[in-house]
Amino acid sequence: MLSLLVAGGAFFWGADSFPQARPLFTQHERQSHAAARPNSLCRPEPYETPITYSEVSVFDTREVVYQMSTVVPCLGQVGDPPFALRWEAPGATAVVYRSRLSTPEYEQLKIFLDRAGVRAIQSFMNAGRGVGDFKVAIARPTGTQNIEVASLSPDHFQLVADPSLIHVVCKAKEMARIASRSGELPEWCRNARPLNPAGGAK
Repeated sequence: MLSLLVAGGAFFWGADSFPQARPLFTQHERQSHAAARPNSLCRPEPYETPITYSEVSVFDTREVVYQMSTVVPCLGQVGDPPFALRWEAPGATAVVYRSRLSTPEYEQLKIFLDRAGVRAIQSFMNAGRGVGDFKVAIARPTGTQNIEVASLSPDHFQLVADPSLIHVVCKAKEMARIASRSGELPEWCRNARPLNPAGGAK
């Protein structure tokens, strides 16, 4: 993917913006429920709908790489692709940001990812409206833990009983926010229920 790299105030073009290191934690996100906005060039309905794609990765070098791109199709012209194909923005150029965790921050992240509740997370497929689609990959000694999330619903009873998935998604969002030095966490992250103790749900 052709990308625009933002680093230390400079902009660089490159075909591959990622370091040659092993990812510890990666999260893809697709936001496709933004409000429609007027566009007189669209037919038959004069509206367009932004779709945002993002990816944040934390590598074993402690480097954080966050990339984001947006496409703006006319309303009704783009449907949801198969889940495995919905993570790459069609024909879009990504803006890429980099940052680096301190050693204590990196160790804290590893401790968080090693929690029993996080290790036990399974995919979440919701048929209703949610706050986004996500694909998470966590490196494990025995292989990669893959978590697929369709229409994440923070108030779903399963996630109220065990909010581990919410905390994983929001952890990645926090990494992206720090890397890009912009934005804030959504309210559902700021108000997330505390993680359950090791013994189980409260």
